[in-house]
Amino acid sequence: MKKLILVLSFAILTACSGDIKEINIEGQTMGTYYRIKTYGTEDPAELKAKVDKFLKLFNNIFSTYIKDSEISKINHSKFEHNKVSEPFKKLLEISLDVSKKSYGYFDITVAPLVNAWGFGPDGQLKKPSQEEITKLRMNVGYDKLKIVDDRLHMPVAMSLDMSAVAKGHGVDELVKFLEYDGYKHLLVEIGGEVRARGSKLDGSYWRVGIEGPGKALGSKISKVISLKNMAMATSGSYRNFVKYGDEVFNHTIDPLSGMPVRHKTISVSVVHEFCTDADAWATAFMSMGVIKGLDLANKYNLMAYFQVKEDDKIKIYTSTAFDKYIKRFKK
Repeated sequence: MKKLILVLSFAILTACSGDIKEINIEGQTMGTYYRIKTYGTEDPAELKAKVDKFLKLFNNIFSTYIKDSEISKINHSKFEHNKVSEPFKKLLEISLDVSKKSYGYFDITVAPLVNAWGFGPDGQLKKPSQEEITKLRMNVGYDKLKIVDDRLHMPVAMSLDMSAVAKGHGVDELVKFLEYDGYKHLLVEIGGEVRARGSKLDGSYWRVGIEGPGKALGSKISKVISLKNMAMATSGSYRNFVKYGDEVFNHTIDPLSGMPVRHKTISVSVVHEFCTDADAWATAFMSMGVIKGLDLANKYNLMAYFQVKEDDKIKIYTSTAFDKYIKRFKK
């Protein structure tokens, strides 16, 4: 019955205006791509111009690659107390909440270690020594941050890196922006992090694929799922990595050890109402691995899909909440 209502609502809207059409736009942001699929009467070029402008403003807050962005100014500030904008404060609070619940496996203060391993804006392609890592870890720790009203209290020697959650948050904010502009049925993606609202033109829900590690180890698409007003984010180790000598290190840094993770978990996808939370939790689970991650996902009733390399095969582990969500679409 609900599907019929959705189809009829589209039919009535089309009959009234005669101009409703599928709109597909894409572009570049945050060092990656964005894609939007929706329905409306607006010229795609005009919508793209508005989206690009919005994302530019977003990056001017959260990008460490922009020297005069809000986060860059905070990182280079000589003061321990810095006034922050409401959008910055909001993401800080979400990040700190996930940090506490994940026992520090997700930590936005990990920037010095990210740079040291060659993955950040100031990174150099040189393997850091254990002595360097130990020294850098002294300025890492989410528990050293404190938000009081509109001010962030942070030691001067520390710096922030929100790249592990910025794409997901960008998706959420872009969805909010488009909904305010009148778009109710849409699929928004930034670099693999995605959120769906409403449905497709035929009334069916949006379907997205969870990528596998590639043909060498398994299927290109590991699983396809339906998103019913939900978001999904993935953190993986098989794309972004550096090689020092004969050793390969992936971009996910364990904040507790200061080292790139070396466990057998190669990818974690999280389904959540908000892409910000999904992005942060996917990073946390990727950092801790499937054994700790699956326990924590079940503890907080989170929908998580783990891909683990065992010998030359990929084994899948899923949380109870993820299994229940998938079963809803098999009835």
